[in-house]
Amino acid sequence: MGERSSRRGFRLLTVAALAVAVAQSADAQRTRSVTSARQLAGERRLDVEVEYGAGRLRVGPAGSSLLYQLEMRYNEQHFRPVTSYDRGSGRLKLGLENTSGRRRDDNVRVDRGDYANVSLTTRVPMDLDLAFGAGRAEVELGGLALTSLEISTGASDTRVSFSRPNRVAARSVRVEAGAAQIRVENLGNARAERFEFEGGLGETTLDFGGAWSRSATASIEMGMGSVTLRLPRALGVRITKDSFLTSFDAPGMTKRGDAWYSRGYEAARYKLDISINAAIGSINVDWID
Repeated sequence: MGERSSRRGFRLLTVAALAVAVAQSADAQRTRSVTSARQLAGERRLDVEVEYGAGRLRVGPAGSSLLYQLEMRYNEQHFRPVTSYDRGSGRLKLGLENTSGRRRDDNVRVDRGDYANVSLTTRVPMDLDLAFGAGRAEVELGGLALTSLEISTGASDTRVSFSRPNRVAARSVRVEAGAAQIRVENLGNARAERFEFEGGLGETTLDFGGAWSRSATASIEMGMGSVTLRLPRALGVRITKDSFLTSFDAPGMTKRGDAWYSRGYEAARYKLDISINAAIGSINVDWID
């Protein structure tokens, strides 16, 4: 029994729990870098939380043998790194926490060059919760095995992409944005049953391209800002909206009753029903082949 535990511990620690902190500037007490990684060890399911307050964030797929890999450069006067994993529950938490103990603070000063690169396994189904404060984020989720996805951003410039189909069917994809410019591409590759977007102030592009394999619903709630919907022509699209001072430009759609329908909606193999609740701004529809 002791030998088995030792072998398992060795396997888990082959790459895991290795964090190397190195001073990156003349002010060694301010800026540091951390690298951490863990190998796959038979995991069947994961609950992943990534939190990053401010700076440049990149998220993408990891190498075939890795559960995750994390590289960060951060201001240690305001933040501390988090690499927490419970193999029994499958809970993995990565990122930065404020030393004040608060979940996120977008007002904390960010040093030039602060960044985090996060790579996640493509081989284990996971629920992913990604929280990002201020700065710029590039999130590539193509080829992961996402069972659900939640993304929340603050004052940021964020691009999310599903360049390849999700390896499993997802229950839902939810995106919440503050004063942000956000673009989400190839949502059809997420293979999700439901999409939800909630925006406060900013410019949003939701691209529903990709390899559709099921019908889905989407809800969009926005305060002040603009939303561009990029929709495949082969997809049957139905839009209902409740808006105040919001313009609506949907060429190629026909209004019937309280809804707008794309050409060939009834005959389309897959359908996307969208409900929009908007206050002030604009809603634009672009068709893609």
